[in-house]
Amino acid sequence: MSHAMTFGEEPSSDDKLWGLIAHLSAFVVPFFGSLVIYLIHKDKPYIAYHAAQCLAAQFGVYVAGAIISVIAAVTCGFGSVLYLALLPAPLLPLYGAWCAYSGEWKGYPLIGSVGK
Repeated sequence: MSHAMTFGEEPSSDDKLWGLIAHLSAFVVPFFGSLVIYLIHKDKPYIAYHAAQCLAAQFGVYVAGAIISVIAAVTCGFGSVLYLALLPAPLLPLYGAWCAYSGEWKGYPLIGSVGK
């Protein structure tokens, strides 16, 4: 008899794989890949958690990029140096994928518990 997984329980190998795919989809179909995975697997807490983490991180990076663009425009390009802060952004989905495939309920840095 199966039971619903709760936060912190050990996920199945399929759950781990879907969590990995949710994070890596950010490189193939940004935003939409993890959104589709979230919508399809929202009844599976582990997959939904990792898909929501990826969605939140991508949204945060997009918003930060938009804010930096406005700052760069207002400062005649001098503010574009702030884009350097986004250089580590491609590492976030890799970190999330590693955590998901390792079976960890670990979120992205600065995102916290989005998706719990």
